[in-house]
Amino acid sequence: MRSLFWVVLAVSACSPPEVGIDLVTSPALSPLVRESVRFIGDPRLAVHDTGEPLARPRSISITVEERSDCTECYRLERRGSQLVVKGGLPLGVQYGLAHALELHGYRFPHPWKTFVPAAYLPFDDRQLGRDFAPEVDQKRGLHLHTLHPTEALHDFWVPSAKNLEGAKRTIDFVVKNRGNLVSWYALDDVTAGGPTLEAWRAHTSELLAYAKSRGVSTSLTLQLFGKSNLQQAFDLIDDDGAADPLPELERRLHLLFDGLAFDFASLSFGEFFKADPATFVRMVDASHDALQRVRPGIGVTAVVHVGNSETLRVEYQGVRQLYYFLVRHANPAITPWVHTVFYYNLYEDAGGAYLHDDFAEHRAFLEERLRTAQPVGSYPESAYWVGWDVSVPTYLPLYVKSRHLELVRLREAGRLRQFLVFSSGWEWGYWQNDVAALRMAYTLPERWDDALAEQFAPLGAQGRQVSEVIRRLGELEHDALIGRRLGPYLAGRDEILETGKRRGIVSQPGRLSFADVQRLSAEERAAFVRSVVEPFEAFAGALTELEHELPDSAGQPLVAEVVDGVAVTAARARFSSAAYRAAVQHAAGEPFEPSLAAAEAELTAAETIVARRRRALWDPDPNELLRDHQLPTVYDYGYLREADTLCFWRRERAQLRAVVTGETIFIPACVL
Repeated sequence: MRSLFWVVLAVSACSPPEVGIDLVTSPALSPLVRESVRFIGDPRLAVHDTGEPLARPRSISITVEERSDCTECYRLERRGSQLVVKGGLPLGVQYGLAHALELHGYRFPHPWKTFVPAAYLPFDDRQLGRDFAPEVDQKRGLHLHTLHPTEALHDFWVPSAKNLEGAKRTIDFVVKNRGNLVSWYALDDVTAGGPTLEAWRAHTSELLAYAKSRGVSTSLTLQLFGKSNLQQAFDLIDDDGAADPLPELERRLHLLFDGLAFDFASLSFGEFFKADPATFVRMVDASHDALQRVRPGIGVTAVVHVGNSETLRVEYQGVRQLYYFLVRHANPAITPWVHTVFYYNLYEDAGGAYLHDDFAEHRAFLEERLRTAQPVGSYPESAYWVGWDVSVPTYLPLYVKSRHLELVRLREAGRLRQFLVFSSGWEWGYWQNDVAALRMAYTLPERWDDALAEQFAPLGAQGRQVSEVIRRLGELEHDALIGRRLGPYLAGRDEILETGKRRGIVSQPGRLSFADVQRLSAEERAAFVRSVVEPFEAFAGALTELEHELPDSAGQPLVAEVVDGVAVTAARARFSSAAYRAAVQHAAGEPFEPSLAAAEAELTAAETIVARRRRALWDPDPNELLRDHQLPTVYDYGYLREADTLCFWRRERAQLRAVVTGETIFIPACVL
């Protein structure tokens, strides 16, 4: 397994085997402590019940003790030569133990990837003698978007022994990074019952039992209306015009919740289609009541999504409002989770995402509920996947900067108590966005990049150099992609997005196509060069400078991943800026061939980067993520397929050549 590779790599130069870390605890805490270190895979870690003789007198000793005044807080202290962890049960003990191991150089960046230090690090005692407690104190976790063909789709929905281990590792990953909640989407392949349902039940039962043993809450997301269901989610109402949809709704809830102890259910309403407002409120309330009958006491949340077409504006109780805000009229026991998309945030420009210039309505709703101490959650993203970021591929620490900005600014309105991050995969460095978001929700750092710098701290000077490049990259991305609205020109667009645009269904912010550029007047073309092409060329140049400042990554997988991420993002910026320069030159009747050649050279360079990363993916079965195969969601391929084939680059090269050379050429759709 890859985690074993990391252990062998990092421990090969360490001290003699008898020198390690002895974790000393009580018989009552011993099972929890043993499970907390199981997936680390480091033979130097040993767990001892109190009273057992320690066979390795030269080892470091960490004592783990329970405190009774809290559940998720902890304290680290010195007691003679021992480091002492005092934590609440069940999570405070585990958070404190993870922190103690981090002080010695361990890091937990990925469910299948543990960084194990070759030699234990000295640490600053100023971290000792203080209490740690969560900034966001009720729910902090990941929504694993199993509607997308990511790692979590396999682990949390497709039954197998390997996938069950992946789910357990993911729960362990959330705990080590200070989370307490895991959420995922239900899919409709179990609706008909039979062997598929029974296999899913058995898989999910084990998964839920493991989460409970670690103190992690679980939530299952359900689509309310079938007509809004575009991705084979499990929906509750296929026909909202039926005379009485409630018996079928309740039958479907029994399929999912009988004998399965989920802590929460989340209702979702799609992105582009609405129901009658009164029907919406009535059915949301009916779903809440049915859930209480099927699984008494289950918590219920509802997603406030972001679609903003005129068709999603509704009149209800004399107020014209966005359809999703109708949840405010439903049962007050239902907690709204306010969603935002991409790397945009609640306080800055939203670039036209889902037709929003900003998310001021969502911010106002969330802040008002914080000011009045009403239940509410923030539900942003750490990746978007579909044609936007990791599938291109690009590497975007900008997500971390935006999530930090929101957590800081929301403090001004009141205490945020629920924070769930919409996660769409971990390869190409996207684990960093989830790790940082989880940790910032527990302990909010002064600067956004502190959460990332901490991950690379065990690498010393090399880690500091990498962290500084990541910080500067995030700032450059913020200024260019949000500040100058250049995000769509770094992203990709597949044929489904273009078809949706023609029908008035918009998710990604728009951009001019190469064909659009040809139709601009001379004055419009000059304005486009000033507002898009030249700033994008400057952005590409700045990324190229950063690329040259990265250290040698030989023998260090964490650094190699950042090197590849920065390199492919710089190549993408150079490719896109050269392609648009060629389109402008062709429209102006100027020589375009050098710019076209420059774009194609960047595609060739990206092929080398992608091939290198393909050999270094963290997942133990990367073919699940790279190739076509049958899945229970609408996508019959892994989420890295387009990244691995550079489909969006090839699509744009074909589109550009068709425009500037007049070739009749196949244009990849980059979908399904």
